[in-house]
Amino acid sequence: MKPATTDQGIPLVPGAGPEAPLLALLRPYVRHCGNVPRLTAWHLGRRRLLDFLLVYIETGRGRFTIAGVEYDAEPDDLFWIPPDTDHEMEGFAPAMICPYAHFDLVYRPEASHWDFSIPAGMTDLGELRPLLHPPATAPQLQALCGRLRTPANRRIGLLLNEICTEAARGQPFAPLRMSGLLLEIVAELLRAQAGLPAECGGHIPGLEHAADWLGKHGDEPDAVTRAAALCRLSPSYFRRLFARQFGCPPRDFRKRGRIRAAKQLMIGSDLNLSEIAERTGFASVHSFSRAFHAVEGMPPGQYRRFGRVQTRVEGRQTPYSY
Repeated sequence: MKPATTDQGIPLVPGAGPEAPLLALLRPYVRHCGNVPRLTAWHLGRRRLLDFLLVYIETGRGRFTIAGVEYDAEPDDLFWIPPDTDHEMEGFAPAMICPYAHFDLVYRPEASHWDFSIPAGMTDLGELRPLLHPPATAPQLQALCGRLRTPANRRIGLLLNEICTEAARGQPFAPLRMSGLLLEIVAELLRAQAGLPAECGGHIPGLEHAADWLGKHGDEPDAVTRAAALCRLSPSYFRRLFARQFGCPPRDFRKRGRIRAAKQLMIGSDLNLSEIAERTGFASVHSFSRAFHAVEGMPPGQYRRFGRVQTRVEGRQTPYSY
């Protein structure tokens, strides 16, 4: 008996569609992540990893070489590096922000809890091969390698930042939530492969432009109406499509962007909280603290104390160099 479906052919019972084999297979495990700004030029020589690496270019430019293919890394680019894949990465001055995550797609209790770094220059994994993550068995994931340019890239960048935030908070069951966020990233990539509904696909360039505009003018009283006009959409329809694309209402987009910028300054600079509030557009350190607590669930000072060390997940005692 076939499961009931919507008019678009989507099963009404979750897990009854083509994603069922992936639900049985995927159990993500985030080993290490970070989003500390790189304030000078940097270079990481050729190496191979035991796990997967996902990098989002938030700001700045660089050059990545993955499996012999050279890419110019630009804002909103996403790079997926499978295990045992030759790669080299370089970031250009003056600065680069690129949140990243090292992860397993399938958690293996007997093999996932290793705790050491893979340095530049290590391309022969040798005796470490028993710890190597097995190849992705799902055909959709086997195809992922190198630079990915999809309509979901910015959304995935936000999710990567959320993984980093969850790790920095260090709350109970943080690894469990981080695994769920990584599974959401995989779902976004697979949706991009399958193609977006016509309702969304044709509007994505306009939504991206509106997001950039809101990042600069989102505090203005009529910001949402004006952003909708940029997309030639009614405000109500714009709100619906924007939330679907970016995971938050357009009114919150500007505030969350300012909070992300503040977090990067708290971890990557010695500015005090008043200076950070001023740089990120808050009227006072008190309004900054209130907004930060509302978004992150903790005061900025507490977040800074967590973020002073290299971000790590439960069970790690030493930082994973990257």
